[in-house]
Amino acid sequence: MKKTIVILSVFLSMMFAVNAQTTKTIAVTAGGLKKALTYNEMQVITHLILTGSLDARDFAIMRDRMPNLQVVDLTKINIVEYSGEEGTKVTKKAKKVNEMYAAKTIPQYAFYKASNATGKRTIQNVILPKNLVAVGEKAFYACYNLTEVTFPKTVTSLEAEAYSNCKTLSSITLLGDAPIAKMGKGVFDVVDPSTCILHVKSGTKEAFSSAKQWENFMNIEEDVVESAE
Repeated sequence: MKKTIVILSVFLSMMFAVNAQTTKTIAVTAGGLKKALTYNEMQVITHLILTGSLDARDFAIMRDRMPNLQVVDLTKINIVEYSGEEGTKVTKKAKKVNEMYAAKTIPQYAFYKASNATGKRTIQNVILPKNLVAVGEKAFYACYNLTEVTFPKTVTSLEAEAYSNCKTLSSITLLGDAPIAKMGKGVFDVVDPSTCILHVKSGTKEAFSSAKQWENFMNIEEDVVESAE
């Protein structure tokens, strides 16, 4: 009986650890996220705030080794260029790919793993870097629980299927003065244009209403206020 009680107590403690919000703030250098966190920290962190620099290797760590990650704040992050096999691109046969990853870009397949065709289901929000210029191919593909995204005014490109199959995406905020110019194929496929709200700056609604891949959104609100920063 005592053994049963002890086992139940341990089980409940583990469940509480997984379900509780665990926030970690870290200053990192590109490729250094793995060493900056212990194995136990990787298992329980739900909210991660990062400063410094990252590259595609660090996104692979967030995707593959942090099973409870829900919110990532990259506001003060600089994404740097990386070339090699330790990035986010993996083939359907789980083989690593020698790939070039651009600077100031959320890397292709950042939160989607081609080897098992699944997006990172725990992710709810990734707050993008202020100097971001692009979101790579299938970066958030099939992240079923992603609910919102805000694009800094510096973003000029969303690559193919970047947010495709994000079934619960309900809020897209654009801080720029016009629709993002370069849009790959199927960026928002499966996102429901009747429920997902576009938040844009005053005077830009008409431009979004007539722009390819934005024109299908039925709810466009001109409620974005210019930041004082």
